Amino acid sequence: MPKLSKIVAPALLASLALGVAMPAQAQPFSGRDRPHYGYVDSGRVEAMRAQIDDLQRRIDGNAWRGRISDREASRLRMQVYRLRDEFRGLSRHGLSRDETRMLQNRIDTLRVRLQFERQNRDHRRW
Repeated sequence: MPKLSKIVAPALLASLALGVAMPAQAQPFSGRDRPHYGYVDSGRVEAMRAQIDDLQRRIDGNAWRGRISDREASRLRMQVYRLRDEFRGLSRHGLSRDETRMLQNRIDTLRVRLQFERQNRDHRRW
């Protein structure tokens, strides 16, 4: 039995030492489920969400001030609603560069439409 303990004891100590050292070699978890290559970071996604929210506020503010008619505001709100819905679906797992470009183009298009509706003179209340 003493011969067996001379073999088992060092093996047990070696396995314990390796077991303690292994967690120190683990890689840090980045917190993301998708690969990073080709996808936009969360800061850019939040900035795009802020742009959509700002567009909604601008439409509501212009409608409240009477700069655009209720009908024009309703149409623009519906387009923002569709944009926001699509944004939520696409950004759930990150946005690719193409998706980001497409959404940014739609935001810019809605901004131009709002500006056009503000400057035209049809459907004005005054």
